[in-house]
Amino acid sequence: MKGMLDDVKVLDFTTNVAGPGAAAIFTDYGARVIHVESRTGDSARTYVPMMEGKGMTHAWVNRGKESLVMDLKDPRAIEVALKLAAECDVLIEGFRPGVMARLGLGYEDIKKVNPSIVYCHISAFGQTGPYAEKPGFDVMGQALSGMIGVTGEKGGRPIKHGVTIADYEAGPNSFAAIMTALYYQRRTGIGQEIDCSLLNGMIFLNSPIDRYLNEGIVLKPNGGHHTGLCPFGGFFNDKGEGVIICAPTPKSWESVAKAMNRPDMLTEEKYSTGTIRAQNQVEIIKEIEDWLCTFPNIDAAIEYMDRFGVPNCKINSTKDVCEDPQVQHMGFIVEVPTQDDMKQRTWRTRGPFAKFSVLPGEIHQAPVLGQHTKSILEELGYSEEEVATMLEDWKPV
Repeated sequence: MKGMLDDVKVLDFTTNVAGPGAAAIFTDYGARVIHVESRTGDSARTYVPMMEGKGMTHAWVNRGKESLVMDLKDPRAIEVALKLAAECDVLIEGFRPGVMARLGLGYEDIKKVNPSIVYCHISAFGQTGPYAEKPGFDVMGQALSGMIGVTGEKGGRPIKHGVTIADYEAGPNSFAAIMTALYYQRRTGIGQEIDCSLLNGMIFLNSPIDRYLNEGIVLKPNGGHHTGLCPFGGFFNDKGEGVIICAPTPKSWESVAKAMNRPDMLTEEKYSTGTIRAQNQVEIIKEIEDWLCTFPNIDAAIEYMDRFGVPNCKINSTKDVCEDPQVQHMGFIVEVPTQDDMKQRTWRTRGPFAKFSVLPGEIHQAPVLGQHTKSILEELGYSEEEVATMLEDWKPV
């Protein structure tokens, strides 16, 4: 067994980040994923970071896949797609709602050739409803879900998350949904259709919605601090170095008070609970930050707080993350082969999202555009002449 999913075959009709990212996770655990690309290739092939003129975001979201280039406006391509779908366990698509059906590759079409298929749509807002036909991108999923509405400096304008969280969260979210349906399929032989969206994924993460639904409270940006707990957020010294301190429980707050040598923090009413401290957080934040400034640097403050068991960690820059001893120890950063048309043979990137003791995941090499078109067509039984004609008609541009 090469991987835990080495008996799973996935047909991938996605582009950009969200859909490809979902399909890529399958390859980490041994599944075979055939990525259908247009003649110009997945748009992620042009996204930064760039190496030798090639977008390495593609190398991440299309890792381990086979690249099949086809023109889906060509009836022969639809025939090929149906033949592949008949042999696959999973089909993932990321077009606007209705496009696959118009091509003759919708769920009802695929069910005719493979009734047990697990068919997953990944879109911005969902397959139906007033926004279904709107073009959508990561930041729109953040905005509509309310995630942007609670992010930013206190009293300032809302601001988007620093990473493309809606797109990248859609990957593991959709993977989990597909694996759940696949587990059911393996038990019963019954396939099903799945509707995953960036909007749904972001709403699932947006816990402040519960505050409004049950308390009528509309939370607004509060900077780097929790609105209902204190201390619970980012604190900075006079050098601009930051540390996260989380002390919502009596025990953790006692650790803070002892570290700061402030017994009054354990007796005065304004410090008595996390909720009451939140009501006085402007004053408490200043007290903690003034204390942090008594240390030569934030690392010294962290080392000192660790002696008292204060829940804390450094606010890492991207550089800090890559050099962090815990990250290095756990192997969260890995070295991976580059695609075959590059001079540089390896690149460094993020490893699989979980650790398994028996068959660990592995980040694999991404394909050159159309690298596997010939072999896939031959495998489906097309003649040498038919393969040659399709290769010429669908050659990458």
